[in-house]
Amino acid sequence: MEQNTINKLKQTEEFMLMLWAFFLIVLYACSFLTEYHFPHEEEEMVLGRKVLSDLQRLFFFSLMGVGVLIDLVRMREDRNKAFIFLLLSLLLGGFSGGVGAIQYQVFHFIAGGWQ
Repeated sequence: MEQNTINKLKQTEEFMLMLWAFFLIVLYACSFLTEYHFPHEEEEMVLGRKVLSDLQRLFFFSLMGVGVLIDLVRMREDRNKAFIFLLLSLLLGGFSGGVGAIQYQVFHFIAGGWQ
């Protein structure tokens, strides 16, 4: 019975790690697409930019929620692993807008250099 519970915890942790990575990738993709489609700040919020901004917020808070769940599962094994993913979610999710914009600028520079 004990081994079965440990296996289920490991499987749950692996699934949540994959979900966390997916949310982080989508968050960076939204940032990249925002910079791609709306490279300059406009005075009025364009509908597409608003949708991408809302998606970024949704995936950021999803990332935070999954990070908390991962930490809860990991704390059952070892108390020293507490709040690592919550901190990673805050850092990586918080910088996603800037990093996505920089990635687009580098991509645009490289692609523009090939033409």
